[in-house]
Amino acid sequence: MNKTPYAHPVTDACAMLGIKSSKLYEEIAKGKIRAKKIGTRTVILDDSLREYLAAQADFRITYSRS
Repeated sequence: MNKTPYAHPVTDACAMLGIKSSKLYEEIAKGKIRAKKIGTRTVILDDSLREYLAAQADFRITYSRS
């Protein structure tokens, strides 16, 4: 059985992505990350976190020989 949660609290989502909550809310406002309200809590959908991360550019290091 899959034990991955369907949604994460804002603090956990920020920790998973390594970003501050202000950046997370900015991405939510842009529609890049989906969030839901459950009562007064905002939760971030696990699928949305994975899609957001997958959509980010790959990091590449290039070395130049002098």
